[in-house]
Amino acid sequence: MIDAHGGADDPHDGTWARVTATERGTTPVRRLAFVMEQHLGHRTYADNLRAALGDEPTLETHWIPVRYERTSRWWERIPVEGLRAAARGRSEVRSRLFDVEVDACVFNSQVPAVLGGRRARRMPYVLCMDDTPRLKDSMAHGYAHRADSGPTGWAKDRYNRHALRNAAGLAPWSKWVRESLIDDYGVDPSRIEVIPPGVDASAWQPADHAGDGPMKILFVGADFDRKGGQILLKAFDALPPGSAVLRLVTRTDIAVRPGVEVYQGLSPNDSLLRELFRTSDVFVLPSAFEMFGIAAVEAAAAGLPVIVTSVGGLGDLVVDGVTGFSMAPGDVDALVDHLRVLADDPAMRKEFGAAARRRAELEFDAGMNARRLVALALRGAGLA
Repeated sequence: MIDAHGGADDPHDGTWARVTATERGTTPVRRLAFVMEQHLGHRTYADNLRAALGDEPTLETHWIPVRYERTSRWWERIPVEGLRAAARGRSEVRSRLFDVEVDACVFNSQVPAVLGGRRARRMPYVLCMDDTPRLKDSMAHGYAHRADSGPTGWAKDRYNRHALRNAAGLAPWSKWVRESLIDDYGVDPSRIEVIPPGVDASAWQPADHAGDGPMKILFVGADFDRKGGQILLKAFDALPPGSAVLRLVTRTDIAVRPGVEVYQGLSPNDSLLRELFRTSDVFVLPSAFEMFGIAAVEAAAAGLPVIVTSVGGLGDLVVDGVTGFSMAPGDVDALVDHLRVLADDPAMRKEFGAAARRRAELEFDAGMNARRLVALALRGAGLA
């Protein structure tokens, strides 16, 4: 891969622009721009995607981060924060794509493509997304999001439909999003390929869990309440004393209590975070609202049984009774039952974890899914 860098020391800053080769042997180098949002799990997705494409010899990439950062420009005087953020995103996308000459563009998510306008969509483009506007509105309460209505809602829906229907390809993260694209937006199914975020399987190696001592339960979620942290605490309290240890990785302050370990300040792909996955016995994400949940993919790659709720894209991440358990959101009793079964049966934990690892290698490998995304973009540009 020819990685475009522009002189900034931070690899997440700017449009990277060190380009020298145009051809490697007789195989032409293809040029792709990746316009990547940087909030929540989207930064992890962008980091993993970029790392996975690092060894592609016939690919020249331009990475454009979209952070919606405050500026000193006139739009900061707009009284509505949503409009200020839209103006920031529009400026970031348009200014950084202006001088880029590429064969196709990959946007994650569709929001930068919409904000960037015609200039951003002047070339064939692919949209990646963990939700659709309709799905986000359906989870508005959980994400402190206000669903637009009236003229504003009509205008946003019109622009989103235009961007979705004119994309050369769409790469939703889950089947849940695929169904919304078809049912809510009338997108042709032949232009849709579900390509979930992947992880570097070599970096998330499973450990040989002997099953000795209390079962170590791992939870990873910055937004503790939305991701079901309180539900997990209730379930943990209902387990036999001493049968388990609960490890919580979150930004939320949690009161110290027996059997509970709290880890704060960890960043995505942090070495300590990987060690927690490697040395835990089961991963639990009982979210009330969730678009996808990359941490559950990391857990599967680490060879852990995974317990998740059947909300949003989480439904794609667990094969119930094979790689872990799926449950209804808020069902403390079901979570207690699943945890008791796994605590009492180390052999089942090992069996589920091995199945989760195999599935991660087949369906959630970062390199494989990155190449699928590139192939989709090149097909959309008529180059494959």
